[in-house]
Amino acid sequence: MAAVQAVRNPFGITVFGSSIVRTSPDVVTLSFAVSRLAPKPAHAFQEVRSATQTVRAYLSQAKLDDVGSSHIRLSESYNYIANKRQFEGYLAKVAFTVILRDLARLEDIIVGIVEAGVNEITSTEFQTTRLKELRMSARQQAIAAAREKAAVYCAAAGVSLGGVVHNEEVNPDTLRGGEGHGSREMPLDDDSPIQAFDPGSIVVGGAVLVSFSLAGAAGD
Repeated sequence: MAAVQAVRNPFGITVFGSSIVRTSPDVVTLSFAVSRLAPKPAHAFQEVRSATQTVRAYLSQAKLDDVGSSHIRLSESYNYIANKRQFEGYLAKVAFTVILRDLARLEDIIVGIVEAGVNEITSTEFQTTRLKELRMSARQQAIAAAREKAAVYCAAAGVSLGGVVHNEEVNPDTLRGGEGHGSREMPLDDDSPIQAFDPGSIVVGGAVLVSFSLAGAAGD
């Protein structure tokens, strides 16, 4: 029978604590681009400039102030037919980023930019302006979960929980793993009631390893 591995540096108790906080997004970052393909570089530049002016006019008319755009980029475009690379032309592109704080306008804005000449929607990223506050709350709850867990172990072992001797933050993203499209998630120390939540909600996590000293036998 294999021997049980001994604890090399016994000094107290170390526990893992974690928590998650969910919130609805209140801001969305919309990334898109205007691209035009032409046989010659000059034509590609000309066409994308014209389309870009129309898009900028729409964004101004829609009173969207938080807008960023790139310089015109030019690249060669190829297509593969029967395993042979064929030159298609020159692709000129201007990328845009818009931050929208009124989420109810998102659909109208997407329709508007497409009608104005946008032909690439790169991404739609929902975010929250309360991220710092929510992270702090998740971290505080993770510490509380670790202390509660340590107290349970100490009570079962007949000893008293001492002070914190080591505190190490764990990146919550590392708690996920899996292969392909599947994933598995380490159980979190979240004692909130089980309930349905918005699939589009933003999840903010906090996780920590905490080491406590032991203060002798309970009741001493």
